[in-house]
Amino acid sequence: MEPEDTIDYNLRKTWFNISKMYNRTASDYMGSMSLAMIVLNIDMFEGTPSTQLGPNMGMESTSLSRSLNKLEDIGVIERKTDPNDKRKSIIHLTKSGLKSREIAKEVVLEFNNKVFLSCEKSEINIFFNVLKKINRIIDDYN
Repeated sequence: MEPEDTIDYNLRKTWFNISKMYNRTASDYMGSMSLAMIVLNIDMFEGTPSTQLGPNMGMESTSLSRSLNKLEDIGVIERKTDPNDKRKSIIHLTKSGLKSREIAKEVVLEFNNKVFLSCEKSEINIFFNVLKKINRIIDDYN
């Protein structure tokens, strides 16, 4: 079997291309796609506990911590102590962070719209169903 015929090769190649595309835009604003994805996962109104971001994004705590420090340094986020539990930190977007979030959201939606316009609805449904099956197989494998 050739690498091009495997599921993981095609998923990796596609994700690599998506990452490159998003990184080109993100480099003009906050640095990288992973930083933009963090910003998209922070609740705009209530903020998000830092302990919740890692699992939501599949990031290790050390990588997340480094990324949050960078976002804080460039003024995109601020950390506030949880009023209910002083041991916890809630990540909030600053005004700059809200602007960055809007830009990241527009880029993601634009890409999705292009894909949706290029594919039949039935193809999109099959694609999502196959991804769900792959994730179930992975869950069962672990």
